[in-house]
Amino acid sequence: MTLNEIIQDIHGLDAELIKLERCYGLLSADFYHLYKAGELEQSRDFIQWAGYYEAKLAREARYRQMMYDYLRELRQRAGIGALHLDPETTAAA
Repeated sequence: MTLNEIIQDIHGLDAELIKLERCYGLLSADFYHLYKAGELEQSRDFIQWAGYYEAKLAREARYRQMMYDYLRELRQRAGIGALHLDPETTAAA
């Protein structure tokens, strides 16, 4: 999975999370805390919401690791100079 694909996944998951947050009037992090504590019912929406949120957390963790590796590579190439971000390289990484 490329960085661009991960970013697209995160945005898609955000769109789904926003729908649920608006519907229930609760941010996903707060919902997830209540859900994991067993304080919420096991409705279809809530099971799906938890799944979307967990997927987003996993994608964000993968993004951070890939970005760390990518930036390390850029720093090695740049030496003491400024980092050069090329849109095509970034999207394909």
